[in-house]
Amino acid sequence: MPTVIPVQEPVFASTSGQTFDAYCQAQPTETQRLLRRILAERRIDPDTQRYLATYPVWLTAILLVEDQTPDTVVMTPTLARIADACPRLELRVVSDRTDLSALNELVDDALDLEEDLDDLDLPLLFFFDEEWNQQARWGPRPAAAEARLDEWLAAHPVYERMLEEDCSEMEELVDQLTHQMRLWCNDDLTAACIGEIRDILATLETN
Repeated sequence: MPTVIPVQEPVFASTSGQTFDAYCQAQPTETQRLLRRILAERRIDPDTQRYLATYPVWLTAILLVEDQTPDTVVMTPTLARIADACPRLELRVVSDRTDLSALNELVDDALDLEEDLDDLDLPLLFFFDEEWNQQARWGPRPAAAEARLDEWLAAHPVYERMLEEDCSEMEELVDQLTHQMRLWCNDDLTAACIGEIRDILATLETN
């Protein structure tokens, strides 16, 4: 069952999200295991751990995801690890398969989740202050991943053509890309992701 975000305003009270653990439990067994394995792999450098542990600003981060895609499977555990290390940052995960009307009321007017959802690259991480004003947005992946992903897609042109198809070949390609992104993250993309989120937090700290 989704965990309701604990806010007072009625419009916000209807916005639901899940903790990382609850989100994992809602996924198919194999995906759930992979999410937890990747979480166990994630490490935060000591300096960033100290920064997150003493971060002074209360924030809620809502992560809008497309279930079982490579970006979601690889990035969500990284963001969960960051939130775990930051007592004043609460992370909630929202699937794009749920009713997004309440979340749509929270995000910037420039973005219409109901109208633009099909054109968005997910996951997207939205940062909100204590009054539920959107302060920042991140996603779907670190900037350092873009060139590598473009190269992989160029080498596997059938991937994007088969995205809407439910077939064993597509599942194999998704597994291949997930594995490749996991290797990239184990190499340097986790550090890149942590660095980008830390930069956002530093900016919000001084606002």
